[in-house]
This record gives sequence, structure tokens and C-alpha cells, in this order.
Amino acid sequence: MKRVLFKRILILCLSASFFTVFITSSFGALEVKTPSPKGENGLGDGVTEYWALLVAVGVYANHPNENRPSMLREVDNLYNTLLGSQFWSQDHIRVVKGEDANVLNILRGLVWLNSRVDGDDVSLVYITTHGFPLYLGDKPIDLPPRDESDGCDEALVTYWGFEKPLAIIWDDELNLLLSLLKSPGVCLIVDSCFSGGFNDPPYWDKVLLNTPYHSSGYDLTSFSSEWVKDLSAKGRVVLMSCQEDEVSYGSDFSHYLAEGLGGAADVNVDGLVSAEEAFNYAKDRIGSWQHPTMYDGYPGELPLTKV
Repeated sequence: MKRVLFKRILILCLSASFFTVFITSSFGALEVKTPSPKGENGLGDGVTEYWALLVAVGVYANHPNENRPSMLREVDNLYNTLLGSQFWSQDHIRVVKGEDANVLNILRGLVWLNSRVDGDDVSLVYITTHGFPLYLGDKPIDLPPRDESDGCDEALVTYWGFEKPLAIIWDDELNLLLSLLKSPGVCLIVDSCFSGGFNDPPYWDKVLLNTPYHSSGYDLTSFSSEWVKDLSAKGRVVLMSCQEDEVSYGSDFSHYLAEGLGGAADVNVDGLVSAEEAFNYAKDRIGSWQHPTMYDGYPGELPLTKV
């Protein structure tokens, strides 16, 4: 178990050069297919396309008491809402849900997304499942790179997550994979308990500076300083259903986000609904038991649907 975790942490720290060729997970190697011929080396082709990975676990191996049917309903609701906008098409959206939502398939989905987008596009990643802070006994865990002010990473449970301790996606791992996306606009939506901990901005310098190679004097950034600088400048909006220390109830946040993206959140009546507008619409309709939060690193507003 420790070796499997070490492999994933090692890839997290060293993926700057290796991820464009392959990523190793605890289940083996995932080959990255050649990107579609849209923009050479991730540069834009002059056309803005919208690409999405939608993940809803909702059912959990051998733990039916943890199943949440509302998650599966809401991912379908969001999918249909996106297709109702001319920005989106079926072949630009991948849905991973239910028994298929294991670590391997979620990573495959992120690899697929990375291989499709270019420098003009918008990427959307939606994940709904159980979330929890990482503890070993009563001690909080901050996996490398150590970047948590409270000393504790947050994690998302996959289909096998209640059976296998490492069948999770943790915040640093997801942050890395999002940082690799070539699109200048990235929206992450996390509807889970403790989701407020998924608000880390792109942090390539932080990843590299926390590796043992850097501390021993080996310069990992010299070969790719401009590329790293470009990645760290990516605009990202993160919409989270609650704060870092809160429980998220039901799937109300997802429901209201989809409703907002369908047109209800277009408060300035410009025919577009941005990530920020959808968030404010959902936030205003959530009860006082949870407090949705947003990280906004995108200049201006990030449009997600045209209505």
C-alpha cells in the first residue's frame, strides 16, 4: 500500500516532463493519445471549443448505506443542461459515473480532457462524491507537496473508496492534473463534504520546489521555466459546495448550478451564464447549513453557457 501511494506522489512531484508521455497510477500506466490536430503544441487554433469531464460516483462498492442516488441524477441534469447550450456538443463531454467512477477511469477522463483542449478552449471538470479530510488516526496528513495551512489534505472517494484506502483522488493530485490543461479558462466544480479545501490555485513552482531533487540542488525548472510560467498563469474558477470544515447536504448545490446554467442565473440578461453567475445563483438558494465558496483566478467572468 505504501509503495502504491509513493508512486502516485512521485508522479505528482515529477510530472512536469513525464505527464505529456504517460502517467502512472496505482493501477498501471495510462497512455496519453496524440491530441486532436487543433492547435500545435497546445497553441490555439482560433476557435473556442468547450470540453467537459463530468464525474458522479453516487454508489460505493459493498457500502450501499453510502450510496447517494441524487448525485447520479444531478450529473445527468448537468449534462443535459450543457447540451441545451450551443457552446456544447455530445462528443465534447465525457461522463464517468456509478460503478465506472474508479480512480483509473477518473484519471483516464482527465487524460482525455488534457489531450483534447488547446489554447483557445474552455475546460469544465465536475465531481460529486463523498469528501473527507485526510487523517492517520487523529493526525492530519498533508501529502507532498506540503502546501496546506492547516496541515491537512482533502480527498474524494471513488467507487472503491470505502473498501480500499487509496481509492481516492486528493486535492494536490487533482490540482496537478488541472494545471496541465492547455485551455486558458478552467472551471472546477466540486460538490462534496469539505469541498472548500479544493481551492488551490495552479501551483507548478510549489510542486517542483517541494521535491527532494530540488532540495539536493538539482534544478528541475531550468528546462521548462517558460512552460511552467505559462501553466501557473492559467485562469481557473473553482466552485465548491461548502467550506473546508463543513458537511455538504444532498445535491442541492449541483441542482441549483445546473438551473442557473440553464439560464436562470443570467442576471445581466446578456445571453451568457458565467461560472461566477451560476455560483452566486446557487449560493443564494442554499440553506444556512452549508456555505458554498468560490476561488476565482480568471480575469473577468468565465462564460459556460449561452442561453
